Amino acid sequence: MTSEEVSWKGAATPLAATFAVQTLAAMVLFGVAVIAPVAAADMGVDPTLIGTFTAIVYCFGMMAGLLTGAATDRYGAIRICQATMVFALLGTAVLTLSTPIAAIASAALIGLCYGPVNPASTHILARVSPERWRPMIFSIKQTGMPAGSAAAGVLLPLLIVAYDWRVAIATTGVLALLVAIFVQPLRPRLDTIRDGKRRLRIGDIVEPLKLVWREGDLRCLAIVSFTYSGCQVAITVFYVVYLTTVMEMSITVAGLMFTLLQIGAVIGRLLWGSVADSVFPANLVLAWLGIATAVLSLVVGSFAPGWLVWAVGLVSFVMGITSSGWNGVFFSELVKYSPADETGEAASGVQFVIMAGVMTMPPLFGLLVTASGGYFWAFAATGLGMFAAAIYLMVRTRNR
Repeated sequence: MTSEEVSWKGAATPLAATFAVQTLAAMVLFGVAVIAPVAAADMGVDPTLIGTFTAIVYCFGMMAGLLTGAATDRYGAIRICQATMVFALLGTAVLTLSTPIAAIASAALIGLCYGPVNPASTHILARVSPERWRPMIFSIKQTGMPAGSAAAGVLLPLLIVAYDWRVAIATTGVLALLVAIFVQPLRPRLDTIRDGKRRLRIGDIVEPLKLVWREGDLRCLAIVSFTYSGCQVAITVFYVVYLTTVMEMSITVAGLMFTLLQIGAVIGRLLWGSVADSVFPANLVLAWLGIATAVLSLVVGSFAPGWLVWAVGLVSFVMGITSSGWNGVFFSELVKYSPADETGEAASGVQFVIMAGVMTMPPLFGLLVTASGGYFWAFAATGLGMFAAAIYLMVRTRNR
Protein backbone atom coordinates (compact mmCIF):
# COMPACT_ATOMS: atom_id res chain seq x y z
CA MET A 1 0.00 0.00 0.00
CA THR A 2 1.20 3.55 -0.78
CA SER A 3 1.36 6.32 1.82
CA GLU A 4 -1.73 7.89 0.24
CA GLU A 5 -3.68 4.64 0.62
CA VAL A 6 -2.54 4.18 4.25
CA SER A 7 -4.30 7.33 5.43
CA TRP A 8 -7.73 8.57 6.43
CA LYS A 9 -8.42 9.36 2.78
CA GLY A 10 -7.27 5.95 1.62
CA ALA A 11 -9.19 4.18 4.38
CA ALA A 12 -12.49 6.02 3.88
CA THR A 13 -13.98 3.89 1.09
CA PRO A 14 -12.83 0.53 2.51
CA LEU A 15 -14.20 1.66 5.88
CA ALA A 16 -17.58 2.46 4.30
CA ALA A 17 -17.64 -0.95 2.62
CA THR A 18 -16.72 -2.93 5.73
CA PHE A 19 -19.18 -0.86 7.77
CA ALA A 20 -21.97 -1.74 5.33
CA VAL A 21 -21.13 -5.44 5.43
CA GLN A 22 -20.94 -5.43 9.24
CA THR A 23 -24.24 -3.54 9.46
CA LEU A 24 -26.19 -5.97 7.29
CA ALA A 25 -24.68 -9.04 8.93
CA ALA A 26 -25.82 -7.68 12.30
CA MET A 27 -29.21 -6.64 10.96
CA VAL A 28 -29.84 -10.19 9.76
CA LEU A 29 -28.62 -11.90 12.93
CA PHE A 30 -30.22 -9.62 15.49
CA GLY A 31 -33.27 -9.15 13.30
CA VAL A 32 -34.05 -12.75 14.19
CA ALA A 33 -33.99 -11.74 17.88
CA VAL A 34 -36.49 -8.96 17.13
CA ILE A 35 -38.94 -11.24 15.31
CA ALA A 36 -38.45 -14.11 17.80
CA PRO A 37 -41.61 -13.56 19.89
CA VAL A 38 -43.96 -13.71 16.89
CA ALA A 39 -41.95 -16.14 14.75
CA ALA A 40 -41.67 -18.62 17.62
CA ALA A 41 -45.45 -18.58 18.08
CA ASP A 42 -45.95 -19.42 14.39
CA MET A 43 -43.46 -22.28 14.62
CA GLY A 44 -44.92 -23.60 17.87
CA VAL A 45 -41.71 -23.25 19.89
CA ASP A 46 -40.66 -21.34 23.02
CA PRO A 47 -39.19 -17.89 22.22
CA THR A 48 -36.32 -18.53 24.67
CA LEU A 49 -34.99 -20.97 22.05
CA ILE A 50 -33.55 -17.86 20.39
CA GLY A 51 -30.56 -18.71 22.60
CA THR A 52 -30.20 -22.08 20.89
CA PHE A 53 -30.67 -20.48 17.46
CA THR A 54 -27.85 -18.06 18.28
CA ALA A 55 -25.64 -20.94 19.45
CA ILE A 56 -26.09 -22.71 16.10
CA VAL A 57 -25.28 -19.48 14.25
CA TYR A 58 -22.04 -19.08 16.12
CA CYS A 59 -21.10 -22.76 15.90
CA PHE A 60 -21.08 -22.52 12.11
CA GLY A 61 -19.59 -19.03 12.30
CA MET A 62 -16.66 -20.34 14.36
CA MET A 63 -15.67 -22.86 11.71
CA ALA A 64 -16.20 -20.41 8.84
CA GLY A 65 -14.13 -17.81 10.67
CA LEU A 66 -11.15 -20.16 11.06
CA LEU A 67 -11.06 -20.74 7.31
CA THR A 68 -11.40 -17.05 6.48
CA GLY A 69 -7.65 -16.38 6.48
CA ALA A 70 -6.97 -19.12 3.94
CA ALA A 71 -10.03 -18.23 1.87
CA THR A 72 -8.94 -14.58 1.85
CA ASP A 73 -5.51 -15.60 0.55
CA ARG A 74 -7.17 -17.33 -2.39
CA TYR A 75 -10.19 -15.18 -3.22
CA GLY A 76 -9.54 -11.80 -1.57
CA ALA A 77 -11.21 -10.16 1.42
CA ILE A 78 -13.78 -8.24 -0.63
CA ARG A 79 -14.95 -11.44 -2.32
CA ILE A 80 -15.31 -13.06 1.11
CA CYS A 81 -17.40 -10.10 2.27
CA GLN A 82 -19.64 -10.53 -0.77
CA ALA A 83 -20.04 -14.23 -0.01
CA THR A 84 -21.19 -13.42 3.53
CA MET A 85 -23.96 -11.24 2.15
CA VAL A 86 -25.15 -14.02 -0.16
CA PHE A 87 -25.30 -16.40 2.80
CA ALA A 88 -27.36 -13.77 4.64
CA LEU A 89 -29.86 -13.71 1.77
CA LEU A 90 -30.12 -17.50 1.74
CA GLY A 91 -30.47 -17.72 5.52
CA THR A 92 -33.35 -15.27 5.69
CA ALA A 93 -35.10 -16.91 2.74
CA VAL A 94 -34.97 -20.34 4.40
CA LEU A 95 -36.28 -18.93 7.71
CA THR A 96 -39.49 -17.78 6.00
CA LEU A 97 -40.43 -21.46 5.53
CA SER A 98 -41.55 -21.20 9.17
CA THR A 99 -40.66 -24.64 10.51
CA PRO A 100 -38.23 -25.65 13.28
CA ILE A 101 -36.08 -27.56 10.76
CA ALA A 102 -35.96 -24.50 8.50
CA ALA A 103 -34.91 -22.41 11.49
CA ILE A 104 -31.97 -24.75 12.15
CA ALA A 105 -30.89 -24.56 8.50
CA SER A 106 -31.31 -20.78 8.58
CA ALA A 107 -29.10 -20.53 11.66
CA ALA A 108 -26.36 -22.50 9.88
CA LEU A 109 -26.48 -20.23 6.82
CA ILE A 110 -26.50 -17.06 8.93
CA GLY A 111 -23.47 -18.48 10.76
CA LEU A 112 -21.64 -18.79 7.43
CA CYS A 113 -22.55 -15.14 6.88
CA TYR A 114 -21.48 -13.85 10.26
CA GLY A 115 -18.30 -15.83 10.93
CA PRO A 116 -16.00 -14.40 8.25
CA VAL A 117 -17.11 -10.75 8.57
CA ASN A 118 -14.68 -9.58 11.26
CA PRO A 119 -11.56 -11.46 10.04
CA ALA A 120 -12.11 -10.29 6.45
CA SER A 121 -12.85 -6.67 7.37
CA THR A 122 -9.93 -6.60 9.83
CA HIS A 123 -7.66 -7.82 7.03
CA ILE A 124 -8.87 -4.98 4.80
CA LEU A 125 -8.61 -2.16 7.34
CA ALA A 126 -5.28 -3.27 8.83
CA ARG A 127 -3.70 -2.58 5.43
CA VAL A 128 -5.12 0.91 4.94
CA SER A 129 -5.37 2.34 8.50
CA PRO A 130 -2.65 4.66 9.85
CA GLU A 131 -1.59 3.47 13.31
CA ARG A 132 -2.48 6.76 15.01
CA TRP A 133 -6.11 6.55 13.90
CA ARG A 134 -6.53 2.79 14.09
CA PRO A 135 -8.67 2.71 17.28
CA MET A 136 -11.11 5.23 15.81
CA ILE A 137 -11.24 3.58 12.37
CA PHE A 138 -11.90 0.15 13.86
CA SER A 139 -14.45 1.61 16.26
CA ILE A 140 -16.33 3.19 13.35
CA LYS A 141 -16.31 -0.14 11.54
CA GLN A 142 -17.51 -1.95 14.65
CA THR A 143 -20.45 0.44 15.00
CA GLY A 144 -21.91 -1.49 12.09
CA MET A 145 -23.07 -4.18 14.50
CA PRO A 146 -25.18 -1.94 16.77
CA ALA A 147 -26.22 0.18 13.78
CA GLY A 148 -27.58 -2.92 12.07
CA SER A 149 -29.20 -4.09 15.28
CA ALA A 150 -30.78 -0.67 15.85
CA ALA A 151 -32.08 -0.63 12.28
CA ALA A 152 -33.60 -4.05 12.89
CA GLY A 153 -35.20 -2.79 16.10
CA VAL A 154 -36.84 0.12 14.27
CA LEU A 155 -37.67 -1.35 10.87
CA LEU A 156 -38.69 -4.91 11.60
CA PRO A 157 -41.49 -4.23 14.14
CA LEU A 158 -43.03 -1.80 11.64
CA LEU A 159 -42.87 -4.42 8.88
CA ILE A 160 -44.32 -7.04 11.24
CA VAL A 161 -47.29 -4.79 12.00
CA ALA A 162 -47.78 -3.78 8.34
CA TYR A 163 -47.20 -7.25 6.83
CA ASP A 164 -45.78 -10.11 8.90
CA TRP A 165 -42.46 -11.32 10.31
CA ARG A 166 -41.55 -13.20 7.11
CA VAL A 167 -41.58 -10.02 5.04
CA ALA A 168 -39.61 -8.29 7.79
CA ILE A 169 -36.73 -10.77 7.91
CA ALA A 170 -36.71 -11.29 4.12
CA THR A 171 -36.20 -7.55 3.69
CA THR A 172 -32.88 -7.78 5.55
CA GLY A 173 -31.71 -10.49 3.17
CA VAL A 174 -32.50 -8.37 0.12
CA LEU A 175 -30.59 -5.45 1.62
CA ALA A 176 -27.61 -7.76 2.18
CA LEU A 177 -27.61 -8.67 -1.51
CA LEU A 178 -27.53 -4.98 -2.42
CA VAL A 179 -24.46 -4.52 -0.21
CA ALA A 180 -22.72 -7.40 -2.00
CA ILE A 181 -23.24 -5.54 -5.26
CA PHE A 182 -22.22 -2.20 -3.71
CA VAL A 183 -18.72 -3.38 -2.66
CA GLN A 184 -17.79 -4.95 -6.01
CA PRO A 185 -16.01 -1.81 -7.39
CA LEU A 186 -13.47 -2.08 -4.54
CA ARG A 187 -12.29 -5.53 -5.55
CA PRO A 188 -9.74 -4.45 -8.20
CA ARG A 189 -8.01 -2.25 -5.61
CA LEU A 190 -8.20 -4.36 -2.45
CA ASP A 191 -8.13 -7.93 -3.75
CA THR A 192 -4.95 -7.53 -5.78
CA ILE A 193 -2.83 -9.88 -3.65
CA ARG A 194 -4.39 -13.30 -4.21
CA ASP A 195 -3.03 -16.80 -4.63
CA GLY A 196 -5.29 -18.61 -7.06
CA LYS A 197 -3.45 -21.88 -6.38
CA ARG A 198 -4.04 -21.67 -2.63
CA ARG A 199 -6.06 -24.66 -1.48
CA LEU A 200 -8.17 -24.82 1.64
CA ARG A 201 -6.82 -27.58 3.88
CA ILE A 202 -7.89 -29.10 7.18
CA GLY A 203 -4.71 -27.70 8.69
CA ASP A 204 -5.93 -24.18 7.96
CA ILE A 205 -8.48 -24.63 10.74
CA VAL A 206 -5.89 -25.01 13.51
CA GLU A 207 -3.22 -22.52 12.39
CA PRO A 208 -5.08 -19.40 13.65
CA LEU A 209 -5.66 -21.06 17.03
CA LYS A 210 -2.00 -22.04 17.33
CA LEU A 211 -1.00 -18.45 16.63
CA VAL A 212 -3.30 -17.07 19.33
CA TRP A 213 -2.11 -19.62 21.88
CA ARG A 214 1.56 -18.95 21.06
CA GLU A 215 1.35 -15.17 21.47
CA GLY A 216 0.74 -14.23 25.12
CA ASP A 217 -0.92 -10.89 24.39
CA LEU A 218 -3.28 -12.46 21.87
CA ARG A 219 -4.06 -15.24 24.33
CA CYS A 220 -5.02 -12.67 26.98
CA LEU A 221 -7.25 -10.81 24.54
CA ALA A 222 -8.89 -14.06 23.48
CA ILE A 223 -9.75 -15.04 27.05
CA VAL A 224 -11.29 -11.63 27.75
CA SER A 225 -13.19 -11.64 24.47
CA PHE A 226 -14.77 -15.02 25.28
CA THR A 227 -16.60 -13.51 28.23
CA TYR A 228 -17.19 -10.00 26.89
CA SER A 229 -18.69 -11.18 23.62
CA GLY A 230 -20.75 -13.97 25.16
CA CYS A 231 -22.26 -11.68 27.78
CA GLN A 232 -22.89 -8.90 25.26
CA VAL A 233 -24.78 -11.16 22.87
CA ALA A 234 -26.71 -12.92 25.65
CA ILE A 235 -28.03 -9.53 26.76
CA THR A 236 -28.80 -8.50 23.19
CA VAL A 237 -30.61 -11.61 21.96
CA PHE A 238 -32.80 -11.92 25.07
CA TYR A 239 -33.60 -8.23 25.43
CA VAL A 240 -36.81 -8.07 23.41
CA VAL A 241 -38.08 -11.38 24.81
CA TYR A 242 -37.27 -10.15 28.35
CA LEU A 243 -39.11 -6.86 27.90
CA THR A 244 -42.19 -8.41 26.28
CA THR A 245 -42.56 -11.17 28.89
CA VAL A 246 -41.39 -9.65 32.19
CA MET A 247 -42.11 -5.97 31.50
CA GLU A 248 -45.25 -6.82 29.47
CA MET A 249 -44.27 -4.31 26.77
CA SER A 250 -45.69 -4.47 23.27
CA ILE A 251 -43.24 -5.62 20.62
CA THR A 252 -43.16 -2.07 19.21
CA VAL A 253 -42.13 -0.51 22.53
CA ALA A 254 -39.70 -3.35 23.24
CA GLY A 255 -38.23 -2.80 19.78
CA LEU A 256 -37.72 0.87 20.65
CA MET A 257 -35.88 -0.11 23.85
CA PHE A 258 -33.75 -2.50 21.79
CA THR A 259 -32.98 0.36 19.43
CA LEU A 260 -31.88 2.57 22.33
CA LEU A 261 -29.58 -0.26 23.45
CA GLN A 262 -28.01 -0.30 20.00
CA ILE A 263 -27.80 3.49 19.68
CA GLY A 264 -25.90 3.46 22.96
CA ALA A 265 -23.59 0.85 21.47
CA VAL A 266 -22.88 3.05 18.44
CA ILE A 267 -22.10 6.07 20.60
CA GLY A 268 -20.06 3.95 23.00
CA ARG A 269 -17.86 2.50 20.28
CA LEU A 270 -17.14 5.93 18.85
CA LEU A 271 -16.55 7.41 22.31
CA TRP A 272 -14.20 4.69 23.55
CA GLY A 273 -12.42 4.58 20.18
CA SER A 274 -11.67 8.30 20.49
CA VAL A 275 -10.24 8.07 24.02
CA ALA A 276 -8.40 4.73 23.84
CA ASP A 277 -4.62 5.28 23.78
CA SER A 278 -5.10 9.04 23.24
CA VAL A 279 -6.55 9.85 26.68
CA PHE A 280 -6.48 6.54 28.59
CA PRO A 281 -4.61 3.28 27.87
CA ALA A 282 -6.74 1.00 25.72
CA ASN A 283 -6.38 -1.94 28.12
CA LEU A 284 -7.81 0.14 30.98
CA VAL A 285 -10.71 1.33 28.83
CA LEU A 286 -11.58 -2.30 28.09
CA ALA A 287 -11.40 -3.23 31.78
CA TRP A 288 -13.53 -0.29 32.95
CA LEU A 289 -16.21 -1.19 30.41
CA GLY A 290 -16.40 -4.70 31.83
CA ILE A 291 -16.85 -3.43 35.39
CA ALA A 292 -19.52 -0.91 34.33
CA THR A 293 -21.43 -3.61 32.45
CA ALA A 294 -21.34 -5.83 35.53
CA VAL A 295 -23.09 -3.14 37.59
CA LEU A 296 -25.65 -2.37 34.89
CA SER A 297 -26.49 -6.07 34.48
CA LEU A 298 -27.83 -6.05 38.03
CA VAL A 299 -29.92 -2.98 37.24
CA VAL A 300 -31.40 -4.49 34.07
CA GLY A 301 -32.11 -7.75 35.88
CA SER A 302 -34.14 -5.75 38.43
CA PHE A 303 -36.61 -4.39 35.84
CA ALA A 304 -40.25 -4.84 36.86
CA PRO A 305 -43.60 -3.87 35.26
CA GLY A 306 -43.81 -0.78 37.47
CA TRP A 307 -40.73 0.83 35.91
CA LEU A 308 -41.35 3.95 33.83
CA VAL A 309 -40.68 3.56 30.13
CA TRP A 310 -38.25 6.50 30.05
CA ALA A 311 -36.23 4.92 32.89
CA VAL A 312 -36.02 1.61 31.05
CA GLY A 313 -34.97 3.52 27.93
CA LEU A 314 -32.24 5.40 29.80
CA VAL A 315 -30.81 2.24 31.34
CA SER A 316 -30.99 0.50 27.95
CA PHE A 317 -29.05 3.34 26.35
CA VAL A 318 -26.31 3.33 29.01
CA MET A 319 -26.10 -0.47 28.92
CA GLY A 320 -25.47 -0.24 25.18
CA ILE A 321 -22.64 2.26 25.75
CA THR A 322 -20.85 -0.17 28.08
CA SER A 323 -21.77 -3.75 27.14
CA SER A 324 -21.33 -3.23 23.40
CA GLY A 325 -18.81 -0.38 23.40
CA TRP A 326 -15.64 -2.46 23.69
CA ASN A 327 -15.39 -4.03 20.22
CA GLY A 328 -13.60 -1.34 18.24
CA VAL A 329 -10.95 -0.79 20.91
CA PHE A 330 -10.54 -4.55 21.19
CA PHE A 331 -9.90 -5.11 17.48
CA SER A 332 -7.48 -2.20 17.41
CA GLU A 333 -5.56 -3.90 20.24
CA LEU A 334 -5.71 -7.15 18.27
CA VAL A 335 -4.01 -5.49 15.29
CA LYS A 336 -1.43 -3.88 17.62
CA TYR A 337 -0.34 -7.19 19.14
CA SER A 338 -0.59 -9.37 16.03
CA PRO A 339 2.66 -10.44 14.34
CA ALA A 340 3.42 -8.60 11.11
CA ASP A 341 1.54 -9.95 8.08
CA GLU A 342 -0.52 -12.30 10.27
CA THR A 343 -3.34 -9.95 11.23
CA GLY A 344 -5.93 -11.95 9.31
CA GLU A 345 -4.83 -15.21 10.92
CA ALA A 346 -4.84 -13.63 14.38
CA ALA A 347 -8.31 -12.18 13.80
CA SER A 348 -9.57 -15.60 12.66
CA GLY A 349 -8.19 -17.28 15.78
CA VAL A 350 -9.57 -14.71 18.20
CA GLN A 351 -12.87 -14.68 16.30
CA PHE A 352 -13.15 -18.41 17.01
CA VAL A 353 -12.83 -17.73 20.75
CA ILE A 354 -15.28 -14.83 20.52
CA MET A 355 -17.84 -17.05 18.85
CA ALA A 356 -17.20 -19.84 21.34
CA GLY A 357 -18.22 -17.37 24.03
CA VAL A 358 -21.29 -16.34 22.10
CA MET A 359 -22.22 -19.95 21.41
CA THR A 360 -21.88 -20.79 25.11
CA MET A 361 -23.39 -17.81 26.96
CA PRO A 362 -26.90 -17.39 25.42
CA PRO A 363 -27.94 -21.03 26.03
CA LEU A 364 -26.58 -20.80 29.59
CA PHE A 365 -28.53 -17.57 30.03
CA GLY A 366 -31.67 -19.35 28.85
CA LEU A 367 -31.03 -22.30 31.19
CA LEU A 368 -30.62 -19.93 34.14
CA VAL A 369 -33.91 -18.24 33.24
CA THR A 370 -35.67 -21.62 33.17
CA ALA A 371 -34.00 -22.95 36.32
CA SER A 372 -34.58 -19.82 38.41
CA GLY A 373 -38.00 -19.01 37.02
CA GLY A 374 -36.96 -15.45 36.15
CA TYR A 375 -34.30 -13.30 34.57
CA PHE A 376 -32.53 -11.71 37.56
CA TRP A 377 -30.02 -14.47 38.25
CA ALA A 378 -29.23 -14.80 34.55
CA PHE A 379 -28.36 -11.10 34.37
CA ALA A 380 -26.45 -11.35 37.68
CA ALA A 381 -24.34 -14.23 36.33
CA THR A 382 -23.67 -12.20 33.20
CA GLY A 383 -22.44 -9.31 35.33
CA LEU A 384 -20.21 -11.60 37.39
CA GLY A 385 -18.58 -12.95 34.23
CA MET A 386 -17.87 -9.45 32.92
CA PHE A 387 -16.40 -8.39 36.28
CA ALA A 388 -14.09 -11.42 36.45
CA ALA A 389 -12.82 -10.87 32.90
CA ALA A 390 -12.21 -7.17 33.57
CA ILE A 391 -10.17 -7.90 36.71
CA TYR A 392 -8.12 -10.52 34.82
CA LEU A 393 -7.36 -8.00 32.08
CA MET A 394 -6.30 -5.35 34.59
CA VAL A 395 -3.97 -7.78 36.40
CA ARG A 396 -2.53 -9.22 33.17
CA THR A 397 -1.76 -5.79 31.69
CA ARG A 398 -1.03 -3.78 34.84
CA ASN A 399 2.58 -2.95 33.85
CA ARG A 400 1.71 -1.39 30.48
